[in-house]
Amino acid sequence: MSVELEFREDVAVITLDDGNKNVINHGVLDQLEAAWDRAEAEANAVILAGRAGSFCAGYDISVMTGGDAKAAAELGRRGGRLAYRLFDSAKPLIGVSAGHAFTIGAVWLSCCDIRIGEQGRYKYGMTEVALNVGFGDWPLQPLKARLNPSEVIPALLHSKIYDPTAALNAGFIDQLVPEGQAIGAALGQAAELAKLPSEAYHTSKRSLRRDALGVMAGDLGL
Repeated sequence: MSVELEFREDVAVITLDDGNKNVINHGVLDQLEAAWDRAEAEANAVILAGRAGSFCAGYDISVMTGGDAKAAAELGRRGGRLAYRLFDSAKPLIGVSAGHAFTIGAVWLSCCDIRIGEQGRYKYGMTEVALNVGFGDWPLQPLKARLNPSEVIPALLHSKIYDPTAALNAGFIDQLVPEGQAIGAALGQAAELAKLPSEAYHTSKRSLRRDALGVMAGDLGL
């Protein structure tokens, strides 16, 4: 897995690209956490993007369904701790999905302040229940905050799968642009958001998300 960090003036761009589906394991999280540390410290706005074709396919299924409940739980919690940091980011955060987004990928998208998707034969979904994995408290907080209320039950309990247009209507993304245009759109919006006063932005974000962040912190032991 490759996690690339680049700076375009005062905007940091973090890109996940393993050349395939962007599956999340501990090695990926090592790279993501390091990139996030630098981006949040050095930039005035951040973009989190996946490779063309897949934002993130979710956790490594061999770990999550491999029979070692402790290992699966630890990988899940670690992804949750990063989700908390994204949801509580002091800097404006834009998610760019130019492909599929499932499970932890969809959760990380929901933690972003603006989420831009691209048109294409891509799918979005939270398939935990279909995989016989029950939800804890922490992943539901950003999802419930961003999903349209009418889609909470279908998306989270019924493991409904969405194409990009349906994902826009459901609240998995905020904007849908033609193929190849998401990064350009994100850079333009990030440059504008980077001009906002950081302290006021973070204070206001925390006020809006205080209850959800409190539940996440309690469930994740933060």
